[in-house]
Amino acid sequence: MMHPYSHYPARAARLWPERIAVIDGDRQPTFAELDARASAAAAALIARGLESGERVAVIQFNCLEFVVAVIAIARAGGVLCPTLGVLTEAEHRYIVADSDARFVIALTPEHFERAKAVAPDTQAALGLGAFAGDANLLADGQAPGPIPEFDRPPQTLAQILYTSGTTGKPKGVTHSFASVSAAMNFWATTFGHRPDDRVLGQLPLSHFCARAMDSAWIGGAALVILRDATPATVLDAIARHRVNFMLGVPTFLRVLLDDPACESADLTSLRNIVYAAAPAAPTLVERAMKRFGAVLNTGFGQTEAYGLCTYMGPAEHAQALAEDPTRLTSVGREFGSAQVMIRTEDGRRCAPGEVGEICICAPWVTPGFWKNAELDAKRLQGGWLLTGDLGRMEADGYVYLADRKEDMIISGGYNVYPAEVEHALVEHQAVAECGAFAVPDDKWGEAVHASVVLRPGASASEAELLAFAKERLAHFKVPKAVHFVETLPKTPVGKTVRRVLREPYWAGHEQQVHGAG
Repeated sequence: MMHPYSHYPARAARLWPERIAVIDGDRQPTFAELDARASAAAAALIARGLESGERVAVIQFNCLEFVVAVIAIARAGGVLCPTLGVLTEAEHRYIVADSDARFVIALTPEHFERAKAVAPDTQAALGLGAFAGDANLLADGQAPGPIPEFDRPPQTLAQILYTSGTTGKPKGVTHSFASVSAAMNFWATTFGHRPDDRVLGQLPLSHFCARAMDSAWIGGAALVILRDATPATVLDAIARHRVNFMLGVPTFLRVLLDDPACESADLTSLRNIVYAAAPAAPTLVERAMKRFGAVLNTGFGQTEAYGLCTYMGPAEHAQALAEDPTRLTSVGREFGSAQVMIRTEDGRRCAPGEVGEICICAPWVTPGFWKNAELDAKRLQGGWLLTGDLGRMEADGYVYLADRKEDMIISGGYNVYPAEVEHALVEHQAVAECGAFAVPDDKWGEAVHASVVLRPGASASEAELLAFAKERLAHFKVPKAVHFVETLPKTPVGKTVRRVLREPYWAGHEQQVHGAG
């Protein structure tokens, strides 16, 4: 089997050589041009000594060169290790060291300096651009040498994706040729990418938005790259390039909807918006449906299983809005070739409506964690991925997320799921977003607190929000205190990091929160 990140761009170059592959401002290479550029970079990597199976880290920056780099690494027989550009030097150094990366590729002058600082040796920092000097993999006049054909078994390591680190140090999640190919084909076929389509790359291409980038190669769609994802740039890109497909996290949708320009923007080209990666409040989903139309899709996946394992499409969204708006908090039903089970701590399958851990069996599930046999044993059992996410499946098959296991609050013996508290508070017209978390409590063991971000120009008191919560939540779920903050701590892909919210309250305590590792 060929590496999917090499095979599918090459196939696109054969099938649609003259069609635009990437739109990065004024730069709009065809699939044939993209493929040739990637082959040149791959040949340069091989010439510099890259051996099959060695890891190559890329410091993400949304640009054409990122696309070239990820294809080139695959074509040269390497294992892709994408890293977010916004990480600190210490975080980049940790990932480079943990992955045993042979090379570190930068796409900007600033990141080239970072690459030189974290690379294993002075010859290991490379770049795609004149800023890299002799280390430029696309140096002018550089003739590509012969590229061996790396035909490998389907289980061969293709990528190591480092988690966002909501629970501490990032962990390396591996994916094989087979799991990468399965995920790419899931996204391309489920959302019907075709050669005239435009898919938006406004989020980091190293993470969630990689699903837009790589599935576009299968359908022949063009990737529209944005470097600065503001409401203005996104709305302009959708209208200007007639974007058909967009990924987003709920926070991004809220910011987009809150922008006055959204009301008059031309969004008629949109065929699918997929929101995922974090829970969405039903009021937000309803607002999005009213503005964007019948284009909303959601589902459940994660870095360890990056196809959607559950799914709820536009028709189900409309049905929920008309018949049962509470279903808008669902992530859909088991879908396609995925199998989903909710199980208890002792491995029993949960009854309908019973909260347990979401477990997945799917062709796009990780084959294992990088250099972490302990985590393999904990998270991969009997062919199932134990996701670490709590949820319930109702009798009709709809799955509802509760929370991460480590974020669950146990107050006076009762389980409290932060997402439920957050959903209740964001129903208040003054609340933009909220993060609920546990603090130590002498009487109850743990108590619920909430940090709240208000909408621009809005006001609300703590007493008002607590009274509002009491009308919607059982007494043991109501926060004992509300803190008003300007922003919530988030991962680069938009997940609220509750660990950061609770840390100050647990200083000096032996255990920070129930279940936290």
